[in-house]
Amino acid sequence: MRRLSLVAVAVVVGMVVWLPGVAGAQGLGIGPRFSFVRGEAASGTPSTKFVGGTLRMRSSKHVAIEVALDYRSELNDDATVRHRETPLQGSLLIFPVRGTFSPYLLGGIGMYSETDQTLNPTSGLVLSTTSARKTGWHLGLGAELFVGRHAALFADYRFRFVSFGSAAEDEEAAGADPINIPGLSAIKLSHRGSMWTSGMAFYF
Repeated sequence: MRRLSLVAVAVVVGMVVWLPGVAGAQGLGIGPRFSFVRGEAASGTPSTKFVGGTLRMRSSKHVAIEVALDYRSELNDDATVRHRETPLQGSLLIFPVRGTFSPYLLGGIGMYSETDQTLNPTSGLVLSTTSARKTGWHLGLGAELFVGRHAALFADYRFRFVSFGSAAEDEEAAGADPINIPGLSAIKLSHRGSMWTSGMAFYF
Protein backbone atom coordinates (compact mmCIF):
# COMPACT_ATOMS: atom_id res chain seq x y z
CA MET A 1 0.00 0.00 0.00
CA ARG A 2 2.80 2.41 0.87
CA ARG A 3 4.53 1.66 -2.44
CA LEU A 4 1.32 2.33 -4.36
CA SER A 5 0.87 5.61 -2.48
CA LEU A 6 4.36 6.70 -3.51
CA VAL A 7 3.61 5.81 -7.13
CA ALA A 8 0.40 7.86 -7.01
CA VAL A 9 2.21 10.87 -5.55
CA ALA A 10 4.94 10.61 -8.19
CA VAL A 11 2.38 10.44 -11.01
CA VAL A 12 0.40 13.45 -9.79
CA VAL A 13 3.50 15.54 -9.05
CA GLY A 14 4.91 14.69 -12.46
CA MET A 15 1.70 15.84 -14.12
CA VAL A 16 1.64 19.11 -12.21
CA VAL A 17 5.29 19.87 -13.08
CA TRP A 18 4.92 18.83 -16.73
CA LEU A 19 1.58 20.43 -17.56
CA PRO A 20 2.50 24.14 -17.48
CA GLY A 21 5.45 23.69 -19.84
CA VAL A 22 3.43 22.15 -22.65
CA ALA A 23 -0.06 23.52 -22.02
CA GLY A 24 0.44 26.69 -24.02
CA ALA A 25 1.33 24.78 -27.16
CA GLN A 26 -1.19 21.97 -26.93
CA GLY A 27 -4.31 23.30 -25.14
CA LEU A 28 -5.23 23.38 -21.47
CA GLY A 29 -8.79 22.83 -20.23
CA ILE A 30 -10.09 23.65 -16.78
CA GLY A 31 -13.58 23.55 -15.30
CA PRO A 32 -16.02 22.07 -12.78
CA ARG A 33 -17.05 18.45 -12.53
CA PHE A 34 -19.65 16.48 -10.58
CA SER A 35 -19.29 12.86 -9.50
CA PHE A 36 -21.73 10.21 -8.38
CA VAL A 37 -19.89 7.35 -6.68
CA ARG A 38 -21.35 3.90 -6.22
CA GLY A 39 -20.00 1.97 -3.26
CA GLU A 40 -19.07 -1.70 -3.07
CA ALA A 41 -22.09 -3.92 -3.69
CA ALA A 42 -20.78 -6.66 -1.38
CA SER A 43 -20.35 -4.36 1.63
CA GLY A 44 -23.46 -2.28 0.99
CA THR A 45 -21.52 0.99 0.96
CA PRO A 46 -23.96 3.84 0.20
CA SER A 47 -23.66 5.98 -2.91
CA THR A 48 -22.26 9.50 -2.53
CA LYS A 49 -22.11 12.74 -4.53
CA PHE A 50 -19.07 14.99 -4.96
CA VAL A 51 -18.30 18.37 -6.48
CA GLY A 52 -14.87 19.27 -7.78
CA GLY A 53 -12.74 20.47 -10.62
CA THR A 54 -10.79 19.04 -13.54
CA LEU A 55 -7.62 20.05 -15.35
CA ARG A 56 -7.22 18.53 -18.84
CA MET A 57 -4.18 18.90 -21.05
CA ARG A 58 -4.26 17.79 -24.68
CA SER A 59 -0.72 16.57 -25.32
CA SER A 60 -1.58 15.43 -28.85
CA LYS A 61 -4.60 14.93 -31.10
CA HIS A 62 -5.45 11.57 -29.55
CA VAL A 63 -4.01 11.82 -26.01
CA ALA A 64 -4.86 13.97 -22.99
CA ILE A 65 -3.83 14.04 -19.33
CA GLU A 66 -6.38 14.80 -16.62
CA VAL A 67 -5.93 15.74 -12.98
CA ALA A 68 -9.20 15.96 -11.01
CA LEU A 69 -9.95 16.82 -7.39
CA ASP A 70 -13.34 16.19 -5.77
CA TYR A 71 -14.74 17.17 -2.36
CA ARG A 72 -17.53 16.08 -0.05
CA SER A 73 -18.33 17.03 3.56
CA GLU A 74 -21.14 15.92 5.84
CA LEU A 75 -22.11 16.39 9.47
CA ASN A 76 -23.91 13.74 11.50
CA ASP A 77 -27.34 14.41 12.98
CA ASP A 78 -26.15 15.54 16.41
CA ALA A 79 -23.32 17.69 14.97
CA THR A 80 -20.58 15.79 16.79
CA VAL A 81 -18.72 14.27 13.80
CA ARG A 82 -17.74 15.88 10.49
CA HIS A 83 -16.69 13.53 7.68
CA ARG A 84 -14.70 14.86 4.71
CA GLU A 85 -13.49 13.15 1.53
CA THR A 86 -11.05 14.58 -1.03
CA PRO A 87 -10.37 12.12 -3.87
CA LEU A 88 -7.54 13.09 -6.24
CA GLN A 89 -7.28 11.27 -9.60
CA GLY A 90 -4.69 11.37 -12.34
CA SER A 91 -5.79 9.84 -15.66
CA LEU A 92 -4.58 9.22 -19.20
CA LEU A 93 -7.32 9.78 -21.80
CA ILE A 94 -7.08 8.10 -25.21
CA PHE A 95 -9.24 9.48 -28.06
CA PRO A 96 -9.48 6.99 -30.98
CA VAL A 97 -11.11 9.71 -33.12
CA ARG A 98 -11.28 13.46 -32.69
CA GLY A 99 -14.18 15.68 -33.66
CA THR A 100 -17.02 17.69 -32.21
CA PHE A 101 -18.06 14.47 -30.45
CA SER A 102 -15.04 12.49 -29.23
CA PRO A 103 -15.33 9.20 -27.28
CA TYR A 104 -12.36 8.22 -25.12
CA LEU A 105 -10.90 5.46 -22.99
CA LEU A 106 -9.24 6.32 -19.70
CA GLY A 107 -7.06 4.81 -17.03
CA GLY A 108 -5.08 6.10 -14.09
CA ILE A 109 -4.48 6.12 -10.37
CA GLY A 110 -6.22 7.87 -7.50
CA MET A 111 -5.58 8.88 -3.91
CA TYR A 112 -8.71 8.84 -1.74
CA SER A 113 -8.33 10.77 1.52
CA GLU A 114 -10.89 10.74 4.31
CA THR A 115 -10.93 12.80 7.51
CA ASP A 116 -13.20 12.46 10.55
CA GLN A 117 -13.35 15.28 13.09
CA THR A 118 -14.96 14.90 16.50
CA LEU A 119 -16.66 18.18 17.43
CA ASN A 120 -17.84 19.79 20.62
CA PRO A 121 -21.65 19.91 20.09
CA THR A 122 -21.89 23.23 21.95
CA SER A 123 -18.97 25.26 20.60
CA GLY A 124 -18.30 23.37 17.36
CA LEU A 125 -14.59 23.23 18.17
CA VAL A 126 -12.60 20.25 16.87
CA LEU A 127 -11.76 17.83 19.68
CA SER A 128 -9.89 15.19 17.67
CA THR A 129 -9.09 14.30 14.07
CA THR A 130 -8.45 10.95 12.38
CA SER A 131 -7.38 10.52 8.75
CA ALA A 132 -7.09 7.64 6.31
CA ARG A 133 -5.87 7.35 2.74
CA LYS A 134 -6.35 4.68 0.10
CA THR A 135 -4.85 4.43 -3.36
CA GLY A 136 -6.08 2.47 -6.34
CA TRP A 137 -6.21 2.18 -10.11
CA HIS A 138 -9.25 3.13 -12.19
CA LEU A 139 -10.42 2.35 -15.73
CA GLY A 140 -13.32 3.69 -17.76
CA LEU A 141 -14.73 5.25 -20.89
CA GLY A 142 -16.53 8.43 -21.79
CA ALA A 143 -17.05 11.15 -24.36
CA GLU A 144 -16.35 14.85 -24.84
CA LEU A 145 -18.71 17.13 -26.77
CA PHE A 146 -17.50 20.56 -27.92
CA VAL A 147 -20.19 23.23 -27.66
CA GLY A 148 -17.95 25.98 -28.98
CA ARG A 149 -14.37 26.52 -30.00
CA HIS A 150 -13.11 26.67 -26.41
CA ALA A 151 -15.71 24.80 -24.34
CA ALA A 152 -16.61 21.12 -24.08
CA LEU A 153 -19.02 19.02 -22.04
CA PHE A 154 -17.86 15.60 -20.91
CA ALA A 155 -19.18 12.53 -19.11
CA ASP A 156 -17.60 9.18 -18.28
CA TYR A 157 -17.99 6.01 -16.26
CA ARG A 158 -15.08 4.71 -14.17
CA PHE A 159 -14.39 1.49 -12.29
CA ARG A 160 -12.54 2.25 -9.05
CA PHE A 161 -9.93 0.21 -7.17
CA VAL A 162 -9.24 -2.02 -10.16
CA SER A 163 -7.10 -5.14 -9.68
CA PHE A 164 -5.39 -7.25 -12.34
CA GLY A 165 -4.52 -10.94 -12.74
CA SER A 166 -3.89 -12.89 -9.54
CA ALA A 167 -4.60 -9.77 -7.49
CA ALA A 168 -8.03 -9.61 -9.13
CA GLU A 169 -8.68 -13.23 -8.15
CA ASP A 170 -7.86 -12.39 -4.53
CA GLU A 171 -10.07 -9.31 -4.68
CA GLU A 172 -12.96 -11.24 -6.22
CA ALA A 173 -12.66 -13.91 -3.55
CA ALA A 174 -12.89 -11.15 -0.94
CA GLY A 175 -16.07 -9.72 -2.48
CA ALA A 176 -14.96 -7.47 -5.35
CA ASP A 177 -16.95 -7.42 -8.59
CA PRO A 178 -15.42 -8.80 -11.82
CA ILE A 179 -15.07 -6.60 -14.92
CA ASN A 180 -16.10 -8.59 -17.98
CA ILE A 181 -14.65 -7.11 -21.17
CA PRO A 182 -15.21 -9.17 -24.35
CA GLY A 183 -11.92 -10.57 -25.64
CA LEU A 184 -9.99 -9.57 -22.51
CA SER A 185 -11.14 -12.21 -20.04
CA ALA A 186 -7.54 -13.47 -19.66
CA ILE A 187 -6.58 -10.21 -17.93
CA LYS A 188 -8.93 -11.09 -15.03
CA LEU A 189 -10.03 -7.64 -13.94
CA SER A 190 -12.05 -6.84 -10.83
CA HIS A 191 -13.11 -3.62 -9.12
CA ARG A 192 -14.52 -2.21 -5.89
CA GLY A 193 -17.07 0.47 -6.65
CA SER A 194 -17.61 2.71 -9.66
CA MET A 195 -18.45 6.30 -10.48
CA TRP A 196 -20.11 8.57 -13.02
CA THR A 197 -18.50 11.95 -13.68
CA SER A 198 -19.71 14.86 -15.74
CA GLY A 199 -18.61 18.43 -16.19
CA MET A 200 -17.37 21.15 -18.49
CA ALA A 201 -13.86 22.14 -19.57
CA PHE A 202 -12.88 25.55 -20.92
CA TYR A 203 -9.86 25.28 -23.21
CA PHE A 204 -7.22 27.99 -23.66
